[in-house]
Amino acid sequence: GSLDDPGRRRSLFMKAKGGTPLLRSVLLARQREQAGEHDATRGMPLGLPALTAEQIQLVDSWIAQGRPR
Repeated sequence: GSLDDPGRRRSLFMKAKGGTPLLRSVLLARQREQAGEHDATRGMPLGLPALTAEQIQLVDSWIAQGRPR
């Protein structure tokens, strides 16, 4: 999870703008940060290289399958 602007806990699987899961949004934001673009969404993993498109697709598939353990 993470904290929203007022400091309340929220799930990384809730829908962000455009209906995309928040987790996917922050992973894509990290790619944009590395490309020199910045916006209000802070990317993750913080301080590490962005995930590749293939790795993000794996996360998307995992979410679509119901996030099995």
